[in-house]
Amino acid sequence: MGNTDYLIEVTNVSKKIKNRQILDNISFKIAPGRIMGFIGPNGAGKTTMLKILTGLMFPSSGEIKICGHNIQQDHEQAAFNLGTIIENPEFYNYMSGFNNLQVFADMSRQPISKNKIMHTLATTGLKGAEHQKVKGYSLGMRQRLGVANATIHQPKVLILDEPMNGLDPEGMKDFRNLMKNFIRNGNSIIISSHLLSELQEIVNDIIIVNHGRQIYTGTMADFLSKSNNLISIEVDGDVLLAEKILQQNGYQITNQLNSLEITINQNDHDPRAKIAKLLVENNIPLIGLKLTHYSLEDSFLDTINSDNQKRVNQ
Repeated sequence: MGNTDYLIEVTNVSKKIKNRQILDNISFKIAPGRIMGFIGPNGAGKTTMLKILTGLMFPSSGEIKICGHNIQQDHEQAAFNLGTIIENPEFYNYMSGFNNLQVFADMSRQPISKNKIMHTLATTGLKGAEHQKVKGYSLGMRQRLGVANATIHQPKVLILDEPMNGLDPEGMKDFRNLMKNFIRNGNSIIISSHLLSELQEIVNDIIIVNHGRQIYTGTMADFLSKSNNLISIEVDGDVLLAEKILQQNGYQITNQLNSLEITINQNDHDPRAKIAKLLVENNIPLIGLKLTHYSLEDSFLDTINSDNQKRVNQ
């Protein structure tokens, strides 16, 4: 590995195809032990960026380093540090999981022993199924085999494009555990997926792209902290009186006919106990008091809609 504090360094990468700007000045870095979500609506440029990262496509301008190696000038060394899973990995169905990995191991530029293949299958949860034909594997097992194949040469970085498509809840959980295990030794992952609720469970950092432009880069925690939570209040009695009392105590209220809503920042102190006490002291029976956290999906859609509106107004 080259001398660097980052496993991936993307600097001012742009891509133009037939006079169409697919990517416009994208820059980001991924530190060891981090999982980064690369998200955006369809057509935003996500797949193009992943192809450039894996060397399947060259940028029109800019620079990419993988573990300190320039992917264009030192492609072989940069690519050696990469493992990839693109959607549902393809395998030889008539062969066993072990034999599939043997085929890929034989194509590796470094020797990979049978013991190493067995160890990789075991660490990805396929011990006991290594000699079964892949045609009998469930989708989750095939995904495990995909992770085994992508990591058997011990890369430092995994690049994943829609790797969770079609997985059932158990398969999702298993996949999250595999990803968390992978980064424990200082490895990193960049993952693109439309399943934002699943990304929220595992990623540390996110990049949001829209129309080829980078509109947010930072930690997941910071991104969600800029969003709001919603408190829904149901009372048994005079809703308008409850609204008036809460407004008099500094709360911004939205009246939803039979309920009241208060929007608070995610960093603010949870005021539910104070609200309940205030209503009870004013003889307003409380039926329900619910706090709803803004999800990654909610915040993402707000960010995209806001960016689209800015583009319209420009």
